[in-house]
Parts: sequence; structure tokens; C-alpha cells
Amino acid sequence: IGEIILYSFGYLEARDMARKLVQTYRLCSEQLSSQDHYDYGMRAVIAVLRAAGNLKRKFADEAEDVLMLRALTDVNLPKFLDQDVPLFRGILSDLFPGVKLPEIDYDNLNDALTNATARAKLQPLDNFFEKIIQLYEMIIVRHGLMLVGESYGMKSSCISVLADALGELNEKGLNGEQKVKYYCLNPKSITMGQLYGAEDPVSKEWADGILAVTFRNAARDTSPDRKWVVFDGPVDAIWIENMNTVLDDNKKLCLNSGEIVAMSSVMNMIFEVNDLAVASPATVSRCGMVYLEPHQLGWRPLCLSWLNTFPETIKQTFKDRVLALFDWLVPVSIRFMKREIKEAAETTYEGTNVAVNLMRTFKSLLVEQLADPKGLIASIKREADMQKHVDSCFVFSLAWSIGGTANSNEGRLAFDEFVRVAYKGELDLPHGDNTVYQGPSGEKYNLPEDIPEGHMTTQTPPPPDEVKTKDLEGNLVSTRATIYDFRWDVSKSEWVPWENDIDKSPIPPEMGFKQIIVPTVDTVRYLFLADLSIQNNNPILFCGPTGTGKSVYMQGHLLNMDKEKWAPPNFVGFSAKTSSNITQYLIDAKMDKRRKGYYGPPIGKRIAIMVDDLNMPQKEVYGAQPPIELLRQFMDYGGWYDRENNFRNMQDCLFVAAM
Repeated sequence: IGEIILYSFGYLEARDMARKLVQTYRLCSEQLSSQDHYDYGMRAVIAVLRAAGNLKRKFADEAEDVLMLRALTDVNLPKFLDQDVPLFRGILSDLFPGVKLPEIDYDNLNDALTNATARAKLQPLDNFFEKIIQLYEMIIVRHGLMLVGESYGMKSSCISVLADALGELNEKGLNGEQKVKYYCLNPKSITMGQLYGAEDPVSKEWADGILAVTFRNAARDTSPDRKWVVFDGPVDAIWIENMNTVLDDNKKLCLNSGEIVAMSSVMNMIFEVNDLAVASPATVSRCGMVYLEPHQLGWRPLCLSWLNTFPETIKQTFKDRVLALFDWLVPVSIRFMKREIKEAAETTYEGTNVAVNLMRTFKSLLVEQLADPKGLIASIKREADMQKHVDSCFVFSLAWSIGGTANSNEGRLAFDEFVRVAYKGELDLPHGDNTVYQGPSGEKYNLPEDIPEGHMTTQTPPPPDEVKTKDLEGNLVSTRATIYDFRWDVSKSEWVPWENDIDKSPIPPEMGFKQIIVPTVDTVRYLFLADLSIQNNNPILFCGPTGTGKSVYMQGHLLNMDKEKWAPPNFVGFSAKTSSNITQYLIDAKMDKRRKGYYGPPIGKRIAIMVDDLNMPQKEVYGAQPPIELLRQFMDYGGWYDRENNFRNMQDCLFVAAM
């Protein structure tokens, strides 16, 4: 088959090239790791042949083995895991000995990507651009493709930055590119009938689904712009199987109503998925794959982008200090957390989301002072006092972000011990050949032994080692204190035990028994953290066993917030039988219409939506939980679709949750 198709494209050495193609796939299937998204079947062969045909038309005089090698590389390289790439390159170098690929000229696209990245306030990483170019090449050869990989793997950013860059190329009239219109939806946040369309069981009238409307609008749009329909949500064998006719060479969406909508040549179907564990081979073979791994991003680029959001009045020395603290303590803390501590709720393997949590907490502590140019940060004249302040805020944030996922007292004690040892610079760090150790002021050393005496300790001590409390007889006793027992008081610039913040006033006699909460160290610190997050618009999740007061803390706090700034909170409880439609109804019912397509609490106020028992909705056959997918669509895109298939943008809403 390969030989015949290659002859039809004008290849003269078609027989040899077809043999090499088949041999490549045979060796790949034998030698590479087995992943859900790998496919070496007939459709994969056709994709390579199609790419080879495009290249032959574009570079008619180029050597045929170079064209074939380029087609194989372009179509297959994006989908391989990092560990399989060297093996794949080895197979190709055996089959195409001595063949060197010429560099492709992507200068215009790279310039546009750099500008688009700057506009999106992201970091211009080489592997980010490499993945975007692979995505771009895949869009040219396949009309259906999947971006596969875990959270924080840059999937959504790849799509938005590429769309922006192609729009810029179009404005400048370069590369013959067109602007991009893209439509995003989460297929699991709604029912199948709401996705594709369904008959009303009573009136037998046909009601269109969101996908049907979006697809039809894109297909009927006669402008030369590229149109992408992006599905950001889990793929399972039920809803995706109905897309089979769209994803293969028919390119037609067939609806239950009998309507058939053909895809236009400028349309692409793009799927953003975590994994393909439950997708059928039929689906996998129909789509091009681009695999992204979170470790290619890591937490550091996110930290650099975050530092750029600080006000311009902040001195560069402050930013350098913060970045040095991150470089010094975050990698070892994440490594310690993943190896030694049992987490209450699983976080990403690379620890990126706890690092982001650290950034949010740190900035929330200092937000008032950062906003005020004459505030504390500016008024601290001595560099040492400034560093003490920054370091202490950092240690507090570290304890309640990376150390905050520990699920027991033992975990917290272990993390406390670790931070104190790390702080004194006595960590026995594992080091390979290329590890670079960094002191707190940004100095770089190759080996721990090279670090000068006293260089790994900083100006401020961590919180005290012991805390004095009174026993039942009223005698002072000292107990072992951890970093979890103190907070850094930003206004006084000192460590304060949580004990000091406990409200000692007697309980009013008229208070109902059910309303009484006896204040303890726990109530004080958890409400402090909740308030810090809520006031700075960061969603927060309380995890813990039943009966530890999660719901009570949150409800009491939300009901007592400033009535001038906050609308009455909305409490939503999840159970095993909760559906995404019920969740949507409960939340939408409390919203006012602001203007066309925009909803929110009364103007000038914000609303907190408290979701209790977040983990409760029953999993479907293939593992998705639609109510949670609905909340995820809000987190990613700022709203969701109503029953008339229009997108509802929700403003001034904040989700907090407990489980």
C-alpha cells in the first residue's frame, strides 16, 4: 500500500521508502514502551505517507530518503515519552544511515511565538516552543489531534499561544497564515444529549446540543480563518465513539436527527486529555498525538512569570531574594514531601501545584505592603531587616503550602524537622555530576563542600523550638514547637504563637448549643488561612477526616464576612447522586444577569460558593465525575454553557471546598 501511494505522489524510490516505513513501525512496536496513546497501525502509516506527499510537492528536488525521514520524524516524534525519543532516533539512524535532516526555517513563526508568549506573560522556553511547533505541524497533517499529558504540562497554553502567533503572522502577511477562531468546551460537564442534541421525550421535538451548534457554526463560516473546536476534558469510549465519522476521512458529523454536517478544510478537532486509559484503539488510531510532560515545565518558569506580576515599585533585590529562596528550598522540599510524607489529597508528581500555592500564599501575606509604595517594604531601610522579613514570610508560606498537604501530625513533625535542618544548611543533599547548589543570595556552588562557612544560613531564625503553655494546675510547661505553631506577624515583624490569637471572651449565654464553636489553635490558624485565600481571590480546599470541623469553619467564616463587599454565600453539598445539571442549577439560581452573556452577584459585590464533600459524586463507568468537570470548566474558562447552548461568563465568583 505504501509503495503504491508513494509512486502516486511522484516518489521514484517508492519501494525502498515503503520498506523502511513499515520496518520503522515494526521495530517501534517491539522496542519502545507500551503507552495508551501509541499506535503503529494502518492510519499511522497513512499519516506518514500524507506528510511525505506534502513534502514532495513542497521540495521536489530534495533527496527522497531525506523527505521520508522528515515525514517519519514530524508525525511520530511529538507523541513519544522522553525515555522513548533516543530509542526512536536510534531506529531511524539504523534505517537511514548517514542521512542528515536540514533545519527548517521557522524564524517568522518563532518571532511571532516570542511576541505571543510575552503578551500572555509566559516564559519563552525552548521545549515550550518545540511542542507548539510540533502541534502546528500536526494540525497541518491531521484534522483530528490530541494533546496528551498531566496537569501543568502546558497543553492549554500551547493552543492559545499558537493561535495568537498565527494571528500575528496573518496581520503581517507572513507565511500565508490565517487567523484562528477556537471554541472550547468540556464534554463531560454535560450529558450526552446536551453535547450532541436529543429529542424531547414528551413533545418529540429535536433540541440541538452544544457540539452540534459549535460544529455547524464553524463549518458554515466562509471566512478563510482556521477554526479549532477544542475539547478540554476526559475522553471515554462512549462520547468519543460518536466522533468516529468526524475523525476519519469522512470528516462528517452525523447527528441523531438525521442531519449530516461536513467539516470544512480549515477546521480541526483538538482534544486536551490527561490520559487515554479508557479510549478505544479506534479513537487512538484516528488522531494525531502530541505528548506533553509536566517535568518539561516544572515550577521555575511559573515562578518567574509570577515575579513579573509584582508592582514596578518593588526593588529588583527583593525579587532576586525571593527567587533565590525558591531555588534553594523548593526543589528539596518537594522531593522530601513526595518521598517521606503521606498526602491528604494527591498533588501533581512534580509538585508544581504546591509550588503555585506557595507563590499565592506568599504574595497574599505581603499584598497590602506591595501595593503601597511607602509601605513596610519600602520603609525597611536596612537590607538585613528586609531579608529577615522576606525569609520569614517565605518559611510561613512553605509550611502551609508544600508542608500543608501532610495528612497527620507525624508528617508535620517530619516536615518541621526537615525545614530546620535545611535552614541551617546541614542537608545531606544527593548530587549527580551536574547538580548546582545555590546559597540564599543566589551564589552557585558545584559541591556542598564548596559552600563557605555560614553561607547557607540566612538572617532570620525559623520560629522558636519550644512554646510555653500552662497545664491544668496553671504551671508553665514547655512543649516542642513546630513551624505550624507560629505565624509571621507582618506588621510587627516577629513570630507570634497562634495561641495569642485565640478569642478568650466568654460564650454569650443566649447562644444556641449548635452555634457554639470553642476557639482553639486549630480554629484560629485554619480560619486565618481561609481568610487569606478568600480575600485574595484564591480558591482553597480543606481536606481531612470526618468530624474535624471543615464545613463548620468555612460556613461560620463565610457568613461573617463583610456584607458591603460580599453577597450572601452559596452553599452546595455534593452527594453520590449529584449531577452536573443540578450543580449548575443551584449555582446559576443565585446569579444576576449583568449584560448579555455575563452573570454574577449584585454589582459591586463578590460571592463565595462553598462546595462541601467535593469528592462525593459517583464516578461514571469510565471514571469521570461530571459535577467536578463542571467546576473545572469554570476554573479554566471562567464560566459554562447554559441550556440554550450559550456561554455564561461568571464574574466575581470564588469557589471554596471541603472534603
